[in-house]
Amino acid sequence: MRILRAGAICLLSAVVFVAGCALNPGPADGVELHFYRGEVTPNAGAWEMRPCYSRRSRVLIDPQGVLAARYAEQAVLPGLPLYMELRASADGEVQQLLLVGGDSRACAAELDGIFLRAAGAAPDWAADLSGDRLEVRDQSRRIRFRFRVAQETSWRGDGFWSGSLKTPDGKSRDVELRLTESRANDSGCRDESGVWYGLSVDMRMDGRRYRGCGRYGDLTRAALAGRYSRVLVSGEGPQRTTALELSAEGHASLTQDMHDGTPAVRRDGSWRWLSTGKLMLHFIQRDGQDEQQLRLFSRQPDGTLVQEGRVPESEGPGLRLSRD
Repeated sequence: MRILRAGAICLLSAVVFVAGCALNPGPADGVELHFYRGEVTPNAGAWEMRPCYSRRSRVLIDPQGVLAARYAEQAVLPGLPLYMELRASADGEVQQLLLVGGDSRACAAELDGIFLRAAGAAPDWAADLSGDRLEVRDQSRRIRFRFRVAQETSWRGDGFWSGSLKTPDGKSRDVELRLTESRANDSGCRDESGVWYGLSVDMRMDGRRYRGCGRYGDLTRAALAGRYSRVLVSGEGPQRTTALELSAEGHASLTQDMHDGTPAVRRDGSWRWLSTGKLMLHFIQRDGQDEQQLRLFSRQPDGTLVQEGRVPESEGPGLRLSRD
């Protein structure tokens, strides 16, 4: 069973569905938590994270000591960067670890369109949960089923999904999947390669029990959301400022200010990450008036967005927008 193998990306191959998002949990004890992922390194008694697809580092605060404990267990050598997925407050105070293990290559594993991926060994199984769809694969029996499931919450607060189906031969099959998030003192879950997960999964299907680890997906949407900009400056000062804002809900706005006394131009629409690894912007309004426009961007390793294809002459070729 491998969801993310240290030193190499080894994601379970799967059919993907349109997913919900579990990366913006509600406030815990009045503190709004945010999802962060990237390489974590100890730095002079503190902790520093280099987020995936970003040139800027952020300082993490570890008052409970959970980050330090997991780093000590998982790091190959003290001081080396270690990939982590975690939840923290806006000021960087770590509240919960979700995954610890691997290196920067883990950033490419984004599980687009999947809410949760789970996997286990003995038997060798995997499952992808997306909305009300659960696809289960039992490699030991060479079977695959797609269930429509309903979500509940157990008395312990765990996520719980259940459903049933009838196969073409008339047999009924039932499935139940329980997701448990580990807390500070919990042991969590480990895969065969030693990567630690803060999500444990217990699934039952046809009277059989399947145990394994889980990982939240749809990480591209979380990674791309934010503000990007570029300021073109001459000896006389700013000549053109371009700013792009992408929301986690899929809204996009592009503003261009020519600094020539005319009002800034604003376009509004939506954004979508394509299976080709490109960002597509579909604008439907310009300054509140209907106007259709499509733009395509590639994403560089440092998170910079580079516009491709035909662009307005006023913008010049290769518009590059860096995350603020």
